[in-house]
Amino acid sequence: MRIYQKRDFKTEYRCVVALGCFDGVHLGHRAVIERAALTAREIGAHSAVFSFSSSPKNFFKANSAPMITDFEERSELISKLGIDIFVCYPFDAETANMLPSEFFEDILVSRLGAIHIVCGFNYTFGKGGKGNIDTLRALCSEHGIGFTPLPPVEIDGATVSSSVIRSALEAGDIEKAERFLGRPYKITSAVLNGQHLARRLGFPTVNQVLSSDVILPKNGVYLSRVTACGKKYFGITNIGTRPTVESGLLCAETHIFDFDRDVYGETISVEPLRYMRSEVRFSSIDALSEKVAEDITAAKAMILEYYAKKV
Repeated sequence: MRIYQKRDFKTEYRCVVALGCFDGVHLGHRAVIERAALTAREIGAHSAVFSFSSSPKNFFKANSAPMITDFEERSELISKLGIDIFVCYPFDAETANMLPSEFFEDILVSRLGAIHIVCGFNYTFGKGGKGNIDTLRALCSEHGIGFTPLPPVEIDGATVSSSVIRSALEAGDIEKAERFLGRPYKITSAVLNGQHLARRLGFPTVNQVLSSDVILPKNGVYLSRVTACGKKYFGITNIGTRPTVESGLLCAETHIFDFDRDVYGETISVEPLRYMRSEVRFSSIDALSEKVAEDITAAKAMILEYYAKKV
């Protein structure tokens, strides 16, 4: 998949373009992207996704809509859906002031070579978000471009959206977030060389520093699944600042079951599967150690329940 991240990009192709924020590549986003890929195959064109480097909401109010996936994961997910071109366009003051017609003609038609456009039911674009699917339909008709707007994707009677997923993550409802994403939420980053305190207490951990640019689940302890050294393991993960040891650093600290390898500096993925308890400050390291032992026992019981549901 070819990726463009600069304002002055230009392709030489005829493209079926999927429009959207795609900040989580959730089930609603996937429907739009998959339709674009299918249409491109049917008419013999290239498939493209046009999105922004961050949600436009963040430009007008900082961190009001943090990304659900980072750029690397977003690119990987889009590529797996069969897309040829991914445009991740900068959203700044210049972009925010583009009229809907300017955005359509200068970017979609002239630079991206759009011959067919696919978007969700609530897509907006242009200055002040004044362009909508009716605007897009009229512009496509004027330029002889195909247009496919898609209805919402619903789960349990609710429309799948990034805002619903963010709310679920912030509430610790990791299972709801997974249903709406269509896959487990995950944290992927390098392992930090820490204080080795947990190892001395008998339960070695791996630590990942967390980014404030991506939405994080509610602070607390989770049953988790870890991908490390090419294999998957279960474990428990504390997301937060580790108040008992006063680190103050926002991180994911994971004890991986049946795993004893040095992975410092390596990249691992952690998928929180179920919220277990809140993050608390303990009166002593011994009290913390006792509670972690209880957490491990409880998590292993949850794993048995997890497998029972799969049968």
